Amino acid sequence: MADNDKKDKPDLLRQMASVVSHELRNPLAIISNSLYFIKTKLSAGGAGPDPKVAKHLGIIEGEVKHGNDVIEEMLAFTRERDLQLAPARMNAGIDDLAGAFPLPQGVTLKTVYDPEDPKVSVDIEAMRYALRQVMANAAQAMPEGGVITIECSHDDKMAHLSFTDTGPGFPGGDGEKAFEPFFTTRPRGVGLGLSIARKYAERHGGSAKAGNAPGGGARVTVSLPLLK
Repeated sequence: MADNDKKDKPDLLRQMASVVSHELRNPLAIISNSLYFIKTKLSAGGAGPDPKVAKHLGIIEGEVKHGNDVIEEMLAFTRERDLQLAPARMNAGIDDLAGAFPLPQGVTLKTVYDPEDPKVSVDIEAMRYALRQVMANAAQAMPEGGVITIECSHDDKMAHLSFTDTGPGFPGGDGEKAFEPFFTTRPRGVGLGLSIARKYAERHGGSAKAGNAPGGGARVTVSLPLLK
């Protein structure tokens, strides 16, 4: 009986995440639509809303986005999607992240490309989401601002994408703990970002590792098999 219970838990977790996300997404969508209606009404006639009202509308907007982000994390952690593999160049992955990721105020980005531009075979959407989780983790480690360095490199078998921040680093240098589901040192967040990154990297036959960088800060490296 105990073995059956263990076997059913992942399925139960997936089902629970699906049901909870559905039940939360509906009210969040309604709030978002109502917010749009209120902003439209307040802007009618060309006059902007009172600054205090605008501030609170922005807070609501931000909280709705945060709620949707948490739902997406839960689903990405629990679902098993079929991978749609396609050739991709690692340097292009850096450009994709640099162009699409909204950096918080005070955080800047440095990119280091691999001159040989290694090629991998990946589900582009899945890995894009996974790498954005790593970027978000690095940005959140520097609430006062700092620099994220994305560097591409490779060896005989693997291509590597490393993310180094200038934050405080992992406590005690223990980067492995950061991959534990629901582990977080932040006051907000569910702590699934790096777990998701490792999950997708391993499903591609790769890996994800973390530790403190020699010059300070944290470094997370996602490795994927080279496409020969």
